[in-house]
Amino acid sequence: MSSTPLLIWLYTLAFAAVHSLLASQAVKEYVYQFGLQTHHYRLLYSLLGVLTTFVWLYWIGTLPDTVLYTVQEGGLQYGLYTLQVLGLCIVLAALQPIDGAVFLGLKKAEQQTDPFIEQGVFKYIRHPMYTGFMLFLLAKPEHSVVSLHFALAVSVYFIVGSKLEEKRMLAEHPDYADYQQRVGAFIPKLF
Repeated sequence: MSSTPLLIWLYTLAFAAVHSLLASQAVKEYVYQFGLQTHHYRLLYSLLGVLTTFVWLYWIGTLPDTVLYTVQEGGLQYGLYTLQVLGLCIVLAALQPIDGAVFLGLKKAEQQTDPFIEQGVFKYIRHPMYTGFMLFLLAKPEHSVVSLHFALAVSVYFIVGSKLEEKRMLAEHPDYADYQQRVGAFIPKLF
């Protein structure tokens, strides 16, 4: 049991390393040398992402676990559930302006670069999917050793991943720098 948190962080690090490496421009350019087109690579990346996610979650699901806390009091419990629903709503809102077929690699994109979206929820948060998933995971009214460390590890991965994603966006879209100044990464800027 004492090794459970360490294993969660190691499994998440391994998943993050594979996921980020496959998303890197260097790997994409290497694969493109063999004639694989952009949308075919995106489809392969999506399939590998699903497969590695299942393996990652399976490994974490096999770890011994203990409940850390349970919030059963009405107001606080409902507040946490509300935050989870808000997180799911943010994720769904983030999917609205995205062409799912292009995102998954089922259809060829009109442009070669990743799209720069500044509509819908993206007007207020640069990384709404990450924000939504973090809210959903962290606001659980009951956390065990596994679920809490998993939520924290995923949140760290999202924060680090967002930095890598933004480097790529700045290289592909110079006007992204202005967007970074105006729009908060995970929390809307109020002023």
